[in-house]
Amino acid sequence: MLRTDTGELPGDHPYASAATVGDGSRALVVLPGIGDAMFPGTYPPFSGWTLAPYFARYLDDYAVYLLSRPRGLPAGYDADDAVATHRLALEAIADEHEAIDVVGVSMGGLIGQELARRRPDLVDRLVLADSGYRIDEDARPTVRRLEYYAREHDWASLRSALAVAMFSDSRAIAYPLTLQTVGRFVQPRPADPADVWRSLEFALEFDGRDRLAEIERPTLVFGGGRDPIFPPPIARETAALIPDGTVSLAPGAKHAAFHERKVTFDSRVRSFLER
Repeated sequence: MLRTDTGELPGDHPYASAATVGDGSRALVVLPGIGDAMFPGTYPPFSGWTLAPYFARYLDDYAVYLLSRPRGLPAGYDADDAVATHRLALEAIADEHEAIDVVGVSMGGLIGQELARRRPDLVDRLVLADSGYRIDEDARPTVRRLEYYAREHDWASLRSALAVAMFSDSRAIAYPLTLQTVGRFVQPRPADPADVWRSLEFALEFDGRDRLAEIERPTLVFGGGRDPIFPPPIARETAALIPDGTVSLAPGAKHAAFHERKVTFDSRVRSFLER
């Protein structure tokens, strides 16, 4: 029997969760990417039921939490701010489960690194999905352009540019066309527009290379072979500098490799978590 829940955890973190009743002694906490800042910020009651099929391969062993960042991020939001609030949320989850494994997607992976380094008591194993110790230098103009769109509240152009960076298939063409036409009238709006550009500034400023050796937890870096934001050299170096780090790359995939190659991602992650 499936049990789902939505609400807010300490640190003002909205969340949705799904678990199989009687199982889920461990928690799998998913920290999302930039797109997390681009929706209203509360999960409707049915969200857990939507979450469950996507993470079905984990529900035999885990209670899965999708943990959003707080709304109303402070100016200059940085790793210290991120750890301060995420720590509170993870402590609340830890009270209910014997251990926590973290999957950090893109920006969520930057936060996940800092949590695993500073609070190894709260992170048993870490997966960095489409993430690394910093964004690639060649990607900085793209991220700056996304920041410009955010400051202009041009959400259709921002989402269109993200789609091009994320997908290697027809979605890289179809999504921008839809977003720039009928999609302009139906796409969700951010609860706090400043959260979007502050999240992008966070990604631009973050560089954890010199701190990777301090991550004590087993870490899997999963990325796309054509990811323009965290390309293979960044992914490989990230894994190499973590004492117990491994890397897995999906050929041909871009910045949404965890989604584009979901079967491969789930297979690699399950093998890593079960080792």
